[in-house]
Amino acid sequence: MQHKQLYAKCNTYLFPVPTLYVKEMTKIKLTLLDNGLDYIYVAVRPIFLTHDSSQESWKYSVLHIYSGIELLLKEKLRKEHWSLIFQDTSNASQEKLESSDFISVYHDELVKRLQGIAKITIDDEPIKKLRDLRNRFEHFEVNITLNECKEIVAAALNEIIKFWEKHLKTISTDEQQRKFAMIKSIATGFETYRKQKLKKFNIAINGIIENNSGLIVLCPDCNSRSFAIFKDDQKECKCFVCDRKYRKDDYLSNIRGVENKRRRGETYDTTCLSCKKETRVRYQTSDEETLYYCLNCLNKEDERELMQKQEELKQLELDEEVKNLEKTHTNEEIIEILRAKLI
Repeated sequence: MQHKQLYAKCNTYLFPVPTLYVKEMTKIKLTLLDNGLDYIYVAVRPIFLTHDSSQESWKYSVLHIYSGIELLLKEKLRKEHWSLIFQDTSNASQEKLESSDFISVYHDELVKRLQGIAKITIDDEPIKKLRDLRNRFEHFEVNITLNECKEIVAAALNEIIKFWEKHLKTISTDEQQRKFAMIKSIATGFETYRKQKLKKFNIAINGIIENNSGLIVLCPDCNSRSFAIFKDDQKECKCFVCDRKYRKDDYLSNIRGVENKRRRGETYDTTCLSCKKETRVRYQTSDEETLYYCLNCLNKEDERELMQKQEELKQLELDEEVKNLEKTHTNEEIIEILRAKLI
Protein backbone atom coordinates (compact mmCIF):
# COMPACT_ATOMS: atom_id res chain seq x y z
CA MET A 1 0.00 0.00 0.00
CA GLN A 2 1.37 3.40 -0.93
CA HIS A 3 2.35 5.70 1.93
CA LYS A 4 -0.39 8.27 1.19
CA GLN A 5 -3.13 5.62 1.26
CA LEU A 6 -1.68 4.11 4.44
CA TYR A 7 -1.49 7.54 6.09
CA ALA A 8 -5.11 8.26 5.23
CA LYS A 9 -6.29 4.82 6.41
CA CYS A 10 -4.47 5.02 9.73
CA ASN A 11 -5.73 8.50 10.47
CA THR A 12 -9.31 7.47 9.73
CA TYR A 13 -9.19 5.46 12.96
CA LEU A 14 -7.09 7.86 15.02
CA PHE A 15 -8.80 11.15 14.17
CA PRO A 16 -10.74 12.46 11.16
CA VAL A 17 -8.45 14.04 8.62
CA PRO A 18 -9.87 16.24 5.85
CA THR A 19 -9.15 14.92 2.39
CA LEU A 20 -7.02 17.93 1.51
CA TYR A 21 -4.28 16.74 3.92
CA VAL A 22 -3.60 13.62 1.87
CA LYS A 23 -3.72 15.32 -1.47
CA GLU A 24 -0.82 17.02 -3.18
CA MET A 25 -0.31 20.51 -1.71
CA THR A 26 -2.04 23.16 -3.78
CA LYS A 27 -0.09 26.16 -5.01
CA ILE A 28 0.60 29.18 -2.88
CA LYS A 29 0.26 32.11 -5.23
CA LEU A 30 0.59 35.74 -4.18
CA THR A 31 0.95 38.78 -6.36
CA LEU A 32 3.42 41.46 -5.31
CA LEU A 33 0.52 43.57 -4.03
CA ASP A 34 -1.12 40.65 -2.17
CA ASN A 35 2.20 39.77 -0.56
CA GLY A 36 2.79 43.31 0.68
CA LEU A 37 -0.75 43.70 2.03
CA ASP A 38 -0.56 40.38 3.88
CA TYR A 39 2.66 41.41 5.62
CA ILE A 40 1.16 44.68 6.87
CA TYR A 41 -2.23 43.23 7.79
CA VAL A 42 -0.73 40.41 9.87
CA ALA A 43 1.64 42.91 11.53
CA VAL A 44 -0.89 45.53 12.66
CA ARG A 45 -3.49 43.15 14.12
CA PRO A 46 -1.70 42.08 17.35
CA ILE A 47 -0.14 45.43 18.29
CA PHE A 48 -3.07 47.70 17.41
CA LEU A 49 -6.17 45.52 17.55
CA THR A 50 -5.44 43.30 20.56
CA HIS A 51 -2.94 45.76 22.12
CA ASP A 52 -0.25 43.13 22.56
CA SER A 53 2.73 45.09 23.92
CA SER A 54 5.14 42.16 24.15
CA GLN A 55 8.63 42.55 22.72
CA GLU A 56 8.01 39.66 20.34
CA SER A 57 4.89 41.19 18.82
CA TRP A 58 6.51 44.57 18.25
CA LYS A 59 9.66 42.97 16.89
CA TYR A 60 7.86 40.94 14.25
CA SER A 61 5.42 43.73 13.49
CA VAL A 62 8.32 46.08 12.68
CA LEU A 63 9.91 43.41 10.47
CA HIS A 64 6.67 42.64 8.64
CA ILE A 65 5.40 46.21 8.25
CA TYR A 66 8.67 47.26 6.63
CA SER A 67 8.64 44.21 4.34
CA GLY A 68 5.08 44.99 3.32
CA ILE A 69 5.82 48.67 2.65
CA GLU A 70 8.82 47.78 0.50
CA LEU A 71 6.74 45.34 -1.58
CA LEU A 72 4.01 47.94 -2.16
CA LEU A 73 6.60 50.48 -3.32
CA LYS A 74 8.11 47.87 -5.66
CA GLU A 75 4.68 47.15 -7.13
CA LYS A 76 4.29 50.78 -8.15
CA LEU A 77 7.76 50.78 -9.67
CA ARG A 78 7.00 47.52 -11.52
CA LYS A 79 3.92 49.16 -13.03
CA GLU A 80 6.21 51.84 -14.44
CA HIS A 81 8.32 49.08 -16.02
CA TRP A 82 9.06 45.56 -14.79
CA SER A 83 12.83 45.89 -15.30
CA LEU A 84 13.01 48.70 -12.73
CA ILE A 85 12.61 46.29 -9.81
CA PHE A 86 15.98 44.69 -10.74
CA GLN A 87 18.89 46.21 -8.84
CA ASP A 88 20.96 45.74 -12.00
CA THR A 89 18.60 46.75 -14.79
CA SER A 90 21.19 45.83 -17.45
CA ASN A 91 20.82 42.22 -16.35
CA ALA A 92 17.00 42.21 -16.36
CA SER A 93 15.04 39.61 -18.32
CA GLN A 94 11.51 38.19 -18.35
CA GLU A 95 12.86 34.71 -17.60
CA LYS A 96 14.62 35.91 -14.42
CA LEU A 97 11.54 37.89 -13.43
CA GLU A 98 9.25 34.86 -13.73
CA SER A 99 11.65 32.59 -11.85
CA SER A 100 12.49 35.30 -9.24
CA ASP A 101 16.14 34.58 -9.95
CA PHE A 102 17.46 38.10 -9.43
CA ILE A 103 18.44 40.65 -6.81
CA SER A 104 15.63 43.16 -6.42
CA VAL A 105 16.23 46.87 -6.10
CA TYR A 106 17.55 48.11 -2.76
CA HIS A 107 15.51 50.60 -0.76
CA ASP A 108 17.48 53.78 -1.50
CA GLU A 109 17.57 53.05 -5.22
CA LEU A 110 13.89 52.04 -5.13
CA VAL A 111 12.86 55.42 -3.74
CA LYS A 112 15.26 57.22 -6.08
CA ARG A 113 13.66 55.54 -9.12
CA LEU A 114 10.13 56.25 -7.87
CA GLN A 115 10.99 59.93 -7.47
CA GLY A 116 13.14 60.33 -10.57
CA ILE A 117 11.64 57.98 -13.18
CA ALA A 118 8.04 57.62 -12.03
CA LYS A 119 7.89 61.29 -10.82
CA ILE A 120 6.29 60.26 -7.55
CA THR A 121 6.47 62.45 -4.46
CA ILE A 122 7.17 60.40 -1.37
CA ASP A 123 8.51 61.34 2.07
CA ASP A 124 11.09 58.62 2.65
CA GLU A 125 12.21 59.80 6.10
CA PRO A 126 9.55 57.88 8.13
CA ILE A 127 10.12 54.72 6.08
CA LYS A 128 13.91 54.97 6.47
CA LYS A 129 13.51 55.24 10.25
CA LEU A 130 11.40 52.08 10.18
CA ARG A 131 14.01 50.38 7.99
CA ASP A 132 16.81 51.31 10.43
CA LEU A 133 14.80 49.89 13.34
CA ARG A 134 14.03 46.75 11.33
CA ASN A 135 17.75 46.31 10.57
CA ARG A 136 18.57 46.52 14.27
CA PHE A 137 15.92 43.91 15.07
CA GLU A 138 17.12 41.59 12.32
CA HIS A 139 20.91 42.00 12.45
CA PHE A 140 22.02 43.33 15.83
CA GLU A 141 20.47 44.35 19.13
CA VAL A 142 17.77 46.83 20.08
CA ASN A 143 17.42 49.32 22.92
CA ILE A 144 14.42 51.59 22.34
CA THR A 145 11.39 52.70 24.35
CA LEU A 146 8.00 51.35 23.35
CA ASN A 147 6.76 54.92 22.73
CA GLU A 148 9.64 55.56 20.30
CA CYS A 149 8.82 52.32 18.51
CA LYS A 150 5.14 53.32 18.26
CA GLU A 151 6.05 56.74 16.85
CA ILE A 152 8.25 55.19 14.15
CA VAL A 153 5.64 52.60 13.14
CA ALA A 154 2.76 55.11 13.09
CA ALA A 155 4.70 57.59 10.92
CA ALA A 156 5.68 54.92 8.39
CA LEU A 157 2.10 53.60 8.22
CA ASN A 158 0.81 57.11 7.58
CA GLU A 159 3.18 57.48 4.64
CA ILE A 160 2.20 54.15 3.04
CA ILE A 161 -1.50 54.90 3.56
CA LYS A 162 -1.07 58.16 1.62
CA PHE A 163 0.95 56.29 -1.04
CA TRP A 164 -1.75 53.64 -1.41
CA GLU A 165 -4.59 56.14 -1.77
CA LYS A 166 -2.72 58.13 -4.41
CA HIS A 167 -0.82 55.50 -6.40
CA LEU A 168 -2.06 51.95 -5.75
CA LYS A 169 -5.78 52.05 -5.01
CA THR A 170 -6.79 52.53 -8.65
CA ILE A 171 -4.70 49.55 -9.81
CA SER A 172 -5.85 47.16 -7.06
CA THR A 173 -8.68 44.63 -6.99
CA ASP A 174 -11.82 44.95 -4.84
CA GLU A 175 -10.47 42.32 -2.46
CA GLN A 176 -7.14 44.14 -2.11
CA GLN A 177 -8.99 47.39 -1.45
CA ARG A 178 -11.04 45.70 1.27
CA LYS A 179 -7.89 44.38 2.93
CA PHE A 180 -6.21 47.77 2.83
CA ALA A 181 -9.37 49.39 4.23
CA MET A 182 -9.06 47.03 7.22
CA ILE A 183 -5.40 47.96 7.64
CA LYS A 184 -6.29 51.66 7.56
CA SER A 185 -9.17 51.18 9.99
CA ILE A 186 -6.88 49.40 12.47
CA ALA A 187 -4.18 52.07 12.09
CA THR A 188 -6.56 55.00 12.63
CA GLY A 189 -7.74 53.39 15.86
CA PHE A 190 -4.15 53.47 17.16
CA GLU A 191 -3.70 56.36 19.63
CA THR A 192 -0.16 57.27 18.50
CA TYR A 193 -1.28 57.40 14.87
CA ARG A 194 -4.18 59.71 15.78
CA LYS A 195 -1.95 62.04 17.80
CA GLN A 196 0.52 62.34 14.93
CA LYS A 197 -2.26 63.21 12.47
CA LEU A 198 -3.87 65.72 14.85
CA LYS A 199 -0.49 67.35 15.49
CA LYS A 200 0.14 67.63 11.76
CA PHE A 201 -3.23 69.31 11.13
CA ASN A 202 -3.38 71.26 14.39
CA ILE A 203 -3.10 74.67 12.68
CA ALA A 204 -5.85 73.84 10.17
CA ILE A 205 -8.17 72.52 12.89
CA ASN A 206 -7.62 75.55 15.15
CA GLY A 207 -8.17 77.85 12.16
CA ILE A 208 -11.59 76.31 11.50
CA ILE A 209 -12.60 76.82 15.13
CA GLU A 210 -11.18 80.35 15.50
CA ASN A 211 -12.61 81.60 12.20
CA ASN A 212 -15.99 80.05 12.99
CA SER A 213 -15.98 78.49 9.51
CA GLY A 214 -16.91 75.06 10.76
CA LEU A 215 -17.24 72.62 13.65
CA ILE A 216 -14.87 69.87 14.78
CA VAL A 217 -16.83 66.85 16.04
CA LEU A 218 -16.37 63.10 16.48
CA CYS A 219 -15.74 61.27 13.21
CA PRO A 220 -18.50 58.73 12.40
CA ASP A 221 -15.88 56.34 11.00
CA CYS A 222 -12.79 56.45 13.27
CA ASN A 223 -14.49 58.05 16.31
CA SER A 224 -11.71 60.63 16.66
CA ARG A 225 -12.54 64.26 17.46
CA SER A 226 -11.17 65.36 14.11
CA PHE A 227 -14.18 65.57 11.78
CA ALA A 228 -14.72 68.99 10.21
CA ILE A 229 -18.17 70.23 9.18
CA PHE A 230 -17.94 73.46 7.21
CA LYS A 231 -20.47 76.29 7.12
CA ASP A 232 -19.99 76.42 3.34
CA ASP A 233 -22.34 73.75 1.93
CA GLN A 234 -20.07 73.29 -1.10
CA LYS A 235 -17.17 72.07 1.04
CA GLU A 236 -17.09 68.39 1.91
CA CYS A 237 -17.08 67.30 5.54
CA LYS A 238 -13.79 65.54 6.22
CA CYS A 239 -11.81 63.78 8.92
CA PHE A 240 -8.21 64.85 9.51
CA VAL A 241 -7.30 61.42 10.95
CA CYS A 242 -8.88 58.77 8.71
CA ASP A 243 -9.31 61.09 5.67
CA ARG A 244 -12.96 60.08 5.19
CA LYS A 245 -15.05 62.64 3.29
CA TYR A 246 -18.82 63.21 3.01
CA ARG A 247 -21.03 65.66 1.23
CA LYS A 248 -23.02 67.45 3.91
CA ASP A 249 -26.33 66.00 2.69
CA ASP A 250 -24.87 62.47 2.71
CA TYR A 251 -23.46 63.01 6.19
CA LEU A 252 -26.88 64.08 7.50
CA SER A 253 -28.57 61.10 5.82
CA ASN A 254 -26.00 58.79 7.39
CA ILE A 255 -26.67 60.22 10.86
CA ARG A 256 -30.44 59.93 10.46
CA GLY A 257 -30.07 56.33 9.29
CA VAL A 258 -27.99 55.41 12.35
CA GLU A 259 -30.47 57.20 14.64
CA ASN A 260 -33.41 55.30 13.16
CA LYS A 261 -31.65 51.98 13.80
CA ARG A 262 -30.74 52.87 17.38
CA ARG A 263 -33.99 54.59 18.33
CA ARG A 264 -35.82 52.93 21.22
CA GLY A 265 -38.78 55.22 21.69
CA GLU A 266 -36.42 58.12 22.36
CA THR A 267 -36.51 61.15 20.07
CA TYR A 268 -35.28 64.73 20.13
CA ASP A 269 -36.16 67.96 18.34
CA THR A 270 -34.29 67.95 15.01
CA THR A 271 -35.33 71.55 14.24
CA CYS A 272 -32.56 74.04 14.97
CA LEU A 273 -33.60 76.75 17.45
CA SER A 274 -31.62 79.36 15.51
CA CYS A 275 -32.21 78.76 11.78
CA LYS A 276 -35.43 76.66 12.15
CA LYS A 277 -34.19 74.00 9.70
CA GLU A 278 -34.36 70.26 10.41
CA THR A 279 -30.60 69.91 10.37
CA ARG A 280 -30.00 69.56 14.08
CA VAL A 281 -28.17 66.43 15.26
CA ARG A 282 -27.16 64.97 18.60
CA TYR A 283 -24.01 63.15 19.65
CA GLN A 284 -22.22 61.98 22.77
CA THR A 285 -18.74 63.28 23.49
CA SER A 286 -15.96 61.03 24.78
CA ASP A 287 -16.84 62.04 28.36
CA GLU A 288 -20.54 61.18 27.84
CA GLU A 289 -21.67 64.79 27.52
CA THR A 290 -24.64 65.26 25.18
CA LEU A 291 -24.22 67.95 22.54
CA TYR A 292 -26.39 69.22 19.70
CA TYR A 293 -25.22 71.01 16.59
CA CYS A 294 -26.87 72.28 13.43
CA LEU A 295 -25.37 71.28 10.09
CA ASN A 296 -26.81 74.39 8.45
CA CYS A 297 -25.94 77.33 10.71
CA LEU A 298 -23.45 75.42 12.94
CA ASN A 299 -25.22 76.55 16.09
CA LYS A 300 -24.01 74.31 18.94
CA GLU A 301 -25.61 73.62 22.33
CA ASP A 302 -24.97 71.29 25.18
CA GLU A 303 -27.78 69.68 27.20
CA ARG A 304 -27.80 72.41 29.85
CA GLU A 305 -27.77 75.25 27.32
CA LEU A 306 -30.61 73.57 25.45
CA MET A 307 -32.76 73.22 28.56
CA GLN A 308 -32.08 76.84 29.45
CA LYS A 309 -33.03 78.03 25.96
CA GLN A 310 -36.17 75.94 25.96
CA GLU A 311 -37.18 77.41 29.33
CA GLU A 312 -36.53 80.91 28.02
CA LEU A 313 -38.65 80.22 24.93
CA LYS A 314 -41.47 78.82 27.07
CA GLN A 315 -41.33 81.89 29.29
CA LEU A 316 -41.47 84.21 26.26
CA GLU A 317 -44.44 82.30 24.86
CA LEU A 318 -46.17 82.44 28.25
CA ASP A 319 -45.56 86.19 28.58
CA GLU A 320 -46.97 86.74 25.10
CA GLU A 321 -50.03 84.62 25.87
CA VAL A 322 -50.71 86.48 29.13
CA LYS A 323 -50.48 89.82 27.33
CA ASN A 324 -53.08 88.68 24.83
CA LEU A 325 -55.35 87.30 27.55
CA GLU A 326 -55.18 90.55 29.49
CA LYS A 327 -56.94 92.29 26.62
CA THR A 328 -60.11 90.22 26.99
CA HIS A 329 -60.04 88.49 30.40
CA THR A 330 -59.92 89.38 34.09
CA ASN A 331 -56.97 88.33 36.26
CA GLU A 332 -59.07 85.56 37.87
CA GLU A 333 -60.02 84.19 34.43
CA ILE A 334 -56.40 84.28 33.26
CA ILE A 335 -55.30 82.31 36.35
CA GLU A 336 -57.94 79.62 35.68
CA ILE A 337 -56.95 79.36 32.01
CA LEU A 338 -53.26 78.94 32.85
CA ARG A 339 -54.03 76.44 35.66
CA ALA A 340 -56.13 74.32 33.27
CA LYS A 341 -53.33 74.40 30.69
CA LEU A 342 -50.76 73.38 33.29
CA ILE A 343 -52.91 70.40 34.37
